[in-house]
Amino acid sequence: KPGGRGPARRKKKTVHKTATSDDKKIGATLKKLGCSDIPGIEEVNIFNKNGTVVHFKHGVKLTASTGANTYVVTGKGEEKQLQDLMPGIMPHLGPDLMRQMQAGGMGGGGGRARQRTGPMQGDDLRADLELDFKTACFGGQEKVRITHLESCATCTGSGIKPGAKVTNCATCNGAGVVMQVTRTPLGSFQTQTVCPECRGTGQSVDAYCPQCSGQGVERKAKQVSVTIPCGVDTGNKLRVAGEGDAGPRGGPAGDLYIFLSVRGDQRLSRDGVDITSQLDVDAVDAILGATTTTTTLDDDAKEISVPAGTQPGTRLRLKGQGAPALGKATSRGDHYVTVNVKVPTDLSDDARKLVEELREKTRK
Repeated sequence: KPGGRGPARRKKKTVHKTATSDDKKIGATLKKLGCSDIPGIEEVNIFNKNGTVVHFKHGVKLTASTGANTYVVTGKGEEKQLQDLMPGIMPHLGPDLMRQMQAGGMGGGGGRARQRTGPMQGDDLRADLELDFKTACFGGQEKVRITHLESCATCTGSGIKPGAKVTNCATCNGAGVVMQVTRTPLGSFQTQTVCPECRGTGQSVDAYCPQCSGQGVERKAKQVSVTIPCGVDTGNKLRVAGEGDAGPRGGPAGDLYIFLSVRGDQRLSRDGVDITSQLDVDAVDAILGATTTTTTLDDDAKEISVPAGTQPGTRLRLKGQGAPALGKATSRGDHYVTVNVKVPTDLSDDARKLVEELREKTRK
């Protein structure tokens, strides 16, 4: 128009010179799927012959590549997940394609990956064990009864009957997995699953072990002897190597984890490595002082001196008479005895007179 600008040129959608006719169809299909409706996505460019899709969103290159390596790289070098930047595309893929994208990823071709399933580590097991108070402090030997999977003695864990003929599985050709490739507008998705015929072993067996029904393991009950270190407490756990479930196909056994709890004691309490207890003393002994006995970890009748004038709630310390530190038998805490002064409630006439005389004398 005179005195003004001409009509704005429409930007031409570009396609890389190496793109094939199929790539152009993919680009058109992406448009149809709703890419143009996503804010900021204005054009779709194909940069690769093998079906990898690359398009731009305000200068952000978004690449659909393989599986867990699917990411985008911004101009600042930041990486983000593909799904986070494709909210408008993902709903159009459908549940099957979305599952394939998450599990198998995108790629240009199929083929079988040799992933024959071999011996595997067995599962770990848990057992609970309750200890008495002194065993937790000083340690000792305990037994735990468990039920776990053991390797079959007949087939040594292989699951195959001794002498049976073993060949490559015809379904997966010995790979142990089968592959499925699905072509989509966003490229080729491939999924991989365990072969249903050989259960991942890659082998075809004439006869399985009759003892374990081909599982390679048997469930058995047994007693496990456990060494308890000194100084353990509720919440500690012990590991016994190799006493978990035996692994599939002759794999090593897992471990047994024993979670400990400690029963309380009526006379003693524990605070870390220190032991606490209560001692009842009558009023006369608290006033005049006395020698009495108390219960400790080492002795049921340990002599202890109560000083004259001991007040209610006084804590008497027995150095080195506490609990050992964890795994250190020679490093022990202290024993603290809290004195409870017992005041008599029923005095005879003579006793009352003596107390009254004492009161008069102490007040002068």
